[in-house]
Amino acid sequence: TTRALALTAATTLTAVDSGKTFFLDLAGGFAVTLPAPAIGLNFEFFVKTAPTGNYTIVTASSSQILAGLVHSSDGVDGDSETAFTATTITFVAAGSASTIGDGCRVISDGTNWYALCFCNISTGITITG
Repeated sequence: TTRALALTAATTLTAVDSGKTFFLDLAGGFAVTLPAPAIGLNFEFFVKTAPTGNYTIVTASSSQILAGLVHSSDGVDGDSETAFTATTITFVAAGSASTIGDGCRVISDGTNWYALCFCNISTGITITG
């Protein structure tokens, strides 16, 4: 099976995709929907093409079951969501732009999703509810 794929359109992931790395590869951006949480499911996302429209990673049914942190190489604190009240990870387009190489890993404990994101500019990735 392929463990890494370039995505160029909106995609809904399934448990079968767990462990895969996805390269976000359409400047206009799109949404990737996570499956329902199940223990150990995990996915990695990397920006391959800098976005002019947002890339988003969203929970199924917009469930508020996501928490996580954003770390940046610019030395400024990034976004964080320290309670399970978020639904969306956004690789931000344009001015506060996410750049090639920015990435995020998400993993489930069976109930919720945890995210660890890293970016060049602290405003390049946000985690929101």
